[in-house]
Amino acid sequence: MKRRPRPKAVLLVALLVVMINLPWAHSALQRWELGHRGTDLTVPLVASRVIGSGADAQHYISFSYPERIDPQHGTWLALVDGAAYDAALARHRVEVRVLPGHPSVYTVQGQVRSHAGLVITVGLDLLLVLLVWLFWRFRSRLRPRLRAVAVADVAPGEPGGLLDRLEDGAYLIRGQITQIDGDELLLDLGDRLVVVALDGHANPVGHREVAEVRGLLVG
Repeated sequence: MKRRPRPKAVLLVALLVVMINLPWAHSALQRWELGHRGTDLTVPLVASRVIGSGADAQHYISFSYPERIDPQHGTWLALVDGAAYDAALARHRVEVRVLPGHPSVYTVQGQVRSHAGLVITVGLDLLLVLLVWLFWRFRSRLRPRLRAVAVADVAPGEPGGLLDRLEDGAYLIRGQITQIDGDELLLDLGDRLVVVALDGHANPVGHREVAEVRGLLVG
């Protein structure tokens, strides 16, 4: 029985990848559209505010669109650098590029960009990679152990886990010996653990070596 990723597990990981990256990808697409199809406007300054002081000061300006751009007459906010803030206060006007039909997609001259969305997305992607690796690495511990009774002596095996049903109903079991407890072996097949009762049969294979044995599954 060769180890293959389960379709449901692959689908779940793919779904999580889409859910994590879709918001940032959508935002990136909107920024691209804004750069290629945006309309440049000069709009009135509605309000301004400075939070903090000195080098840590944050400059915010609010503006509104003409009715043809935003029939709802909303007020829109932007964080800008000090020079753009001073220029907006001096002119009482703001230079804006907006995506037609999407007043919430805009950029203001001198706007300070935040990379928080990208940082969060990359962080979540790395976390997902770590979780997938941990699951793949320790997946054998997460599945119920199988039990088998040997019907022949244990022999050294080639690298790689195997649980293959034979014509006589027995199974060919191959895996690394992770534990030897009297008349029982614990074999790690990679995707599952199998406890093999020797039932009087010989085991010349040592701990942490790959063993192969024919046996009957009993649980």
